[in-house]
Parts: sequence; structure tokens; C-alpha cells
Amino acid sequence: MREIGLYIHIPFCKRKCYYCDFNSYAGYDYLFDDYIRALLMEIESNSTKDYNVVSVYIGGGTPNLLPPSYIEKILKSVFKNYKILDGCEITIEMNPGLITEEKLKIYKDNGINRVSIGLQAFQNRLLKYIGRIHTIEDFFENYELVKKFFGNINIDLMYALPTQTFKEWQETLKEVVKLQPTHVSTYSLILEPNTSFYRLYEKGQLPIVDEEEELKMYHWGIEFLKEKGYHHYEISNFALPTFECRHNILYWECKNYLGFGAGAHSYMEDVRYSNIENIKDYIKSILERKSAVKEKIKLAKEDRMAEFMFLGMRMTKGVCDKDFKKRFGISLFEFYKKVIQKYLNEGLIEIDNECAKLTERGIDVSNVIFEEFLP
Repeated sequence: MREIGLYIHIPFCKRKCYYCDFNSYAGYDYLFDDYIRALLMEIESNSTKDYNVVSVYIGGGTPNLLPPSYIEKILKSVFKNYKILDGCEITIEMNPGLITEEKLKIYKDNGINRVSIGLQAFQNRLLKYIGRIHTIEDFFENYELVKKFFGNINIDLMYALPTQTFKEWQETLKEVVKLQPTHVSTYSLILEPNTSFYRLYEKGQLPIVDEEEELKMYHWGIEFLKEKGYHHYEISNFALPTFECRHNILYWECKNYLGFGAGAHSYMEDVRYSNIENIKDYIKSILERKSAVKEKIKLAKEDRMAEFMFLGMRMTKGVCDKDFKKRFGISLFEFYKKVIQKYLNEGLIEIDNECAKLTERGIDVSNVIFEEFLP
């Protein structure tokens, strides 16, 4: 039986961070009950035992803003309606300041075995500047609590934040590594339209970090985390041995996954689906027994090949020819001969064991390279 992942979207936040363009909203607590009712109906209506579920990811938003009884209902429905493999990775995203012992106990009792905590920065001035609801003291207190219940913990961090110095980024990583999380994700700030930061940027009121400093932060982070025993397995992700995030690897390897909730995306048998984003419209559609799907795209073979390349090459192991041949019946070195030769000559791609992967310089300009694979 083939593998599948499940993604469950919780679009509620206590407050919207100034950089965030995710499908999440503050001040909608009054919709908790209706939203969960609709979500459970969607999970049940897509019920299948034809796949082995190897990962479940509850993301947001801020899933731990919900009363834990709702998370319990979601997981009970997932276990009832899908074939969850023993050892399935079940993750919940959490924000500090909203973590309690009661929540953690209920999460663990209902099968969650991995948590992802959004810290972003170690300095209180930066946390306040980017709109986080917590302090570093809140984080430390919550982290100690989380460790009592869970051994597999990711910490999310951001660099190239407005006004952030190189020293502050170094301090952030050094302090985080002392806590010995099993996984660390590091993302550079991207200014997205419809965010508070983007509006400030348009007015010339956001002091952004220049590209050279951003790359310096990124490269230092890679070397530092490698020294501390973390495997750099994807452009932005680092893990201790065996603790790579299985759910994200499903995405990067273009495997099947079902997404539930407002704005959630699915990829099933070469078809991409996306749900209605607006919370109220999503609830209305489901409760009226209509589909939550807003858009459905059947990918042409060349689009699938391109996605397989540029998503797979986000991982440091790259894309192996045997996997490409198995999926598409042709060698990637034959189909993408010109692109690969071009970037081999420029030292941006290398071939290792019949796998095409980005070099360190290639990672720095990865988006430019990825575009070349598009039909």
C-alpha cells in the first residue's frame, strides 16, 4: 500500500504576526465550535483505508490556541477514518505563551509524538518588533514543560529580521542548541503582500537586512548547526540523526497528502486541490454538504516532472536518477540535459552517485535554478 500524509489546518491566532501571510486570523474564537464541526465532517467525508498514513501534521495558525478537547476530537476522527501506521509521525505546531500541562497531556494521550514550537528569535526586543505574543521567558518556561511530555521537538527560527544583527542571530542559534531540540528550522524573512511588514516596506519605513548580510547569517547557521551534530537535509531544515521531518519530506518527494481545513492543499494521484480560504465560507460550504474544494488542477506530465525536480532539489541529497526514471520512464540527465549541463558548468549543481543536487553556491540562487525546470 502506498504512503500518504494528512495535513489539518487550524486558522486561528491570538494575534497576527507582522510578517505572516498564512491563512490565519485573530479574533475569530467565536467560530471554534462551528469550524471544528465542519473540519470533522470534511475528515470523515474523505475517509479511506487504501493508503498507509505515515504522517499527520496539525498546523496553523496556532493550533494550541484551541481548547485541547478540539484537538482530541480531530485525532479521534483521524484514527477512526484512516489507516494510521504504527510509528506514524504526528506533529502539532505550538506557540509559546499558550502551552499548558493539560494541553500537552491530552496531545500525548491522543497520539501526538512530535511538536514544533515557533520561537523565531531569542531577543525580547525582536519578538516584540515582529509581533509575537510571547517573551523569551515564556518560551523557556514552556519548553521545559514540553520536554516532560515529548522527546521529538522542532524549534522554528527566523533570520534577516528587520533590525536584527549578525550577533543576535548567532546568540539565537547558540542558545537554542543548548536546549538540544531534535530539529531546527531556519527561515529568512520574506516580505509578502498583505502583511504589516510589507505595508511598512512600501512606505520606506522597514529597515531591512541587505542580501549580503542575510547570506552571511544563513551560511554561519549551516556551519554552526553542522558542528553541533545537526544534519542539513533541506535548504531550511536541520535534524539530529533519524529526526528529519517525515511530513515535509512527503511534500518534497511529491507523494500523496490530503489537506483538511480552510485554505488547506492536497495532492492526490497527480491532482492538486485547494480549499476555500475564508473561514466562514469554508464552514458554510461544508455544513451545507457541499465540497470545500475551491480549485482542482490535474498536472500535466511535464509539470509533474518539474515539481519533482525543484521540490526534490530543496533536499541536500538532491534528486536521484533512479527515482526520476521509476516515476517518469526517462532519465533526468536526458530530459533536463541542457539545464543540468548549464549549472554544472557554473558550479551550481553537482552530480553525486547519479543524483543531481545543488552546491552550496547553488543553494544561494536556488529559486533562479528551480525556474529553469519549469516547462
